[in-house]
Amino acid sequence: MLEELQRVVDGLAHRLGQAVAVDDLNFRLLAYSAHAGEIDEMRARVILSREAPPEALTWLRRQHLGRATGPVRLPANRGLGILPRVAVPVVYQDMRFGYLWLFDADNSLTDEQLELAEVAATEAGAIIFRDRVVGDLRTAREGELVRDLLSDDEQVRALASARLVEGGMFAPRGDVAVVVARPLPAGEDGVDEDDRLALQMALDTVASRLGARESLRLVRPDHVVMVIPSATLRRSPELPGTLRTTSLERLGRPAKWQDVHVATGSSASQLGNAVTSYRQALDALRVAAVVPSFAPLVAHETLGIYALLAGQPIDQLGAYGLHPAVRRLLESDRELFMTAELYLDRAGDARATAVELGLHRASVYHRIRRIEDVTDLDLSDGQHRLLLHLGIKVSRLLGLY
Repeated sequence: MLEELQRVVDGLAHRLGQAVAVDDLNFRLLAYSAHAGEIDEMRARVILSREAPPEALTWLRRQHLGRATGPVRLPANRGLGILPRVAVPVVYQDMRFGYLWLFDADNSLTDEQLELAEVAATEAGAIIFRDRVVGDLRTAREGELVRDLLSDDEQVRALASARLVEGGMFAPRGDVAVVVARPLPAGEDGVDEDDRLALQMALDTVASRLGARESLRLVRPDHVVMVIPSATLRRSPELPGTLRTTSLERLGRPAKWQDVHVATGSSASQLGNAVTSYRQALDALRVAAVVPSFAPLVAHETLGIYALLAGQPIDQLGAYGLHPAVRRLLESDRELFMTAELYLDRAGDARATAVELGLHRASVYHRIRRIEDVTDLDLSDGQHRLLLHLGIKVSRLLGLY
């Protein structure tokens, strides 16, 4: 697309004898001609950074260009380093894709020249339209295959894996890992269409920083998925954090979103086994939602015992995982529950527990005796410690504490 767009821009610049540029709807630079004639400070900054600075964006949006049906003359803004210019909407099939820009410092552009600019803008719109159609078809096809890749059916997964590789959408490079991002809703409305589009844009932004054929993407009703080679994740360990911050930026973090949690599954041996890493990432999100210490970025391999528990059906955990001793502890005071969990997390080390709680060791021993009285368990017995420890972790997963 960019080569075709560049030919249109260069051709118009040659005919008019002045600089021409094309931006998208967010005023990000798509193509620009050689500096024939005068350009202003703002255009020079855009050429360097590929997008308009924030103060210029604010000014441009006040010009109501979205309502324009033909060329619009914009005045100078010396404070922003902007010369008088003409914006020509880039439109095709009644769809607006951006703006073609001409400088007009002395108001000398004729009607004939503006007509040439409109023809070029229409041609540019057709090029962008075709590129969007091809891109949308590819994205839709990729989405269908990634959905199949994460299917419960082994044969469907194998076929999807083969088609993704044969179709040039993904380059197999050994192990793969799945990264999943999920917005945390403040209510129960879920993710609407605008938010899904924002998350798609976040995925595309992060994927654009990776090498060719190094990611697969999918937007699901309440989360987004990225499949990448494990080697890419090792090379760019900041990627999950980048996906989180980019998602927050795209969502604009409105009142209904508290945060975005991002989870990474363990490596799967090949693309066809990516579903295992995907399920692990979902388990990790489930843990992070109820155990705040794991949020907002969590890797399945760091979950410890939670990795085993989170893989079990939630109803079975509730039916079989909560021993009466744990229920009694839950019904006691918060202080005892926290002490029991910390003591067991520290492998029964009373000194470490005392340091963590800021207590004297004698106080910790007193609490342990109270815990034993409440639960009817002997915490010097390994089996009893295991029973209570697992039960505490299950109670957290069930949201009981």
